Amino acid sequence: MHASEKIKRVLEKAGEEGTLQSEIPGLTGLSKSTVSEILSVLEEEKEIVRKKVSGKSYRVWLIKYSPEPVKGVARVGILRASEYPRVVRASRKLNAYIRVYGSSIELTKDLVHSIVDIAASPFITQAFFGILMKNITIVRKVALNGGGLVFSGVESDYWGCSEFSTMERNLRKYFELKGLKGKIRYFRSPESMIKSLAELKAIAIWEPYFTMLEGRKELFSEQIGDYLCCTLAVNNSFVEQNPDLLESFLEEFDRAKVGKKDGEVLAEMIGFSEEIITKSFQNYDFYPEQEFKREELEELRFGGLEGVIRLD
Repeated sequence: MHASEKIKRVLEKAGEEGTLQSEIPGLTGLSKSTVSEILSVLEEEKEIVRKKVSGKSYRVWLIKYSPEPVKGVARVGILRASEYPRVVRASRKLNAYIRVYGSSIELTKDLVHSIVDIAASPFITQAFFGILMKNITIVRKVALNGGGLVFSGVESDYWGCSEFSTMERNLRKYFELKGLKGKIRYFRSPESMIKSLAELKAIAIWEPYFTMLEGRKELFSEQIGDYLCCTLAVNNSFVEQNPDLLESFLEEFDRAKVGKKDGEVLAEMIGFSEEIITKSFQNYDFYPEQEFKREELEELRFGGLEGVIRLD
């Protein structure tokens, strides 16, 4: 194995904690001088970042795990969903690092803590963290719709969904519209929710899981009308460090048109079949009007949203 690959493997294993430079020779079997020389090259190529922690001691991370924004680098977080072909296209155009998450809360927390610089996650989640932490800004709507109810066929008082999410908001609207008094059981992941479907009346789930599942289904958009799902937010420190890079990213996002190739790319990235992803695209509006409507903001019943949203 090449010496640089040995070092990168150590740093990959260290993840967000990073590794002291002084520990790398012992972990790789390389000399101190070789490690120092290779790290300088990797730093120049923007593959790693070093930060002085004390005296002559440095901690080292792979760029994608850097604890703060890096000049000239964009790290983008998305969820395991079909909603992001335009986000992925913009990311690939700018050679951004893309990280796939299973939880919208974990993704948005990492945005707040500068583990990622740009994140696509539910509007409600970003709005909450934005008001609470005051260090992220919503810059685009990603898409409308893209989820619904999948029924089990059994009688139960319980309905499943993810907590603090677009699906929960939609499910509560559905209850109100239908005059139902269902009980909600929350799940940390779509996979665990699907496993428990036989114990529930139905689950509120997003694409591509909605398209993938069989049985009686109802699209939320056909029951409650169009709704905003995810938005694109940035960490404010990244904006200060890379204002031009952010504008380039947004320009690429704005001009991106969703096509068949995007289904292939996204399918490989999030681990679904291309057929399912491409079919699920039909249940989205990928080109929403970017200006927020008053009712979209008032619906959340959050104060202070004006300072969190920047839509051109």
